[in-house]
Amino acid sequence: MTRLAKVMKWVAALFAIGLVSICLIRFGFRPTGRDCVRQGSPDGAYIAERCLLEWRPGGNSDYQGRVYDSKSGVLLVERTFSTPVPDLSWSEDSVAFSRGGDESSFVTLPPTWFDRLKAAIP
Repeated sequence: MTRLAKVMKWVAALFAIGLVSICLIRFGFRPTGRDCVRQGSPDGAYIAERCLLEWRPGGNSDYQGRVYDSKSGVLLVERTFSTPVPDLSWSEDSVAFSRGGDESSFVTLPPTWFDRLKAAIP
């Protein structure tokens, strides 16, 4: 091998190690909440769960919302959001984890491929 090829091989290896490390750090942590509330969708296809992550009296507390397939139990969507008023409510094609707060507490159903991909990463 030429010297340039060896250097490129090492650079590629270091890049791959760095990328895997970033993914493990970024996606390897899945917070666990408390005071969870679970509720099935009206059509029975999904189960939604909202859990408290951090309570902030008088402010926007942090929550985690998850949507599961009711038959298989597979996690389909996972979101972290802040809201002053947690409320689990279903519509025909969505679930909302709060009244107010940020937009990440709203999930369209069926979940997008990106939502499913993010939920599949440990």
